[in-house]
Amino acid sequence: MIDPKDVDKVSEEDWEQFKKDAAKDELYYNGPGDLLDTPEGRAKFCRLNKTSVYRKPDPSYPGYKIWVFNNQGEGMVVKKRSHVDPALMEDIEYDASGKEISRSYEPA
Repeated sequence: MIDPKDVDKVSEEDWEQFKKDAAKDELYYNGPGDLLDTPEGRAKFCRLNKTSVYRKPDPSYPGYKIWVFNNQGEGMVVKKRSHVDPALMEDIEYDASGKEISRSYEPA
């Protein structure tokens, strides 16, 4: 499993190969239909990943990140750029089963 913090350690020469390897990892977020987009996938992500903050490229907004604040086995908060207003961050809280608990917005 690729640790999202590995993104910071990859040299520019190795970046393309890293992206190819990361895309094979089932926990790597790569767009709609990804593991984080379904309750079952979020539950799996929450259960398998340690309590930590993960960040992944946002395919909807190149140059921006999706932040995942995971509390292993308890729940998670996903923060990403809002599709309604790109000046806002959308914070979505999920329980351990991957179901949405709350949604809020804050300035980006």
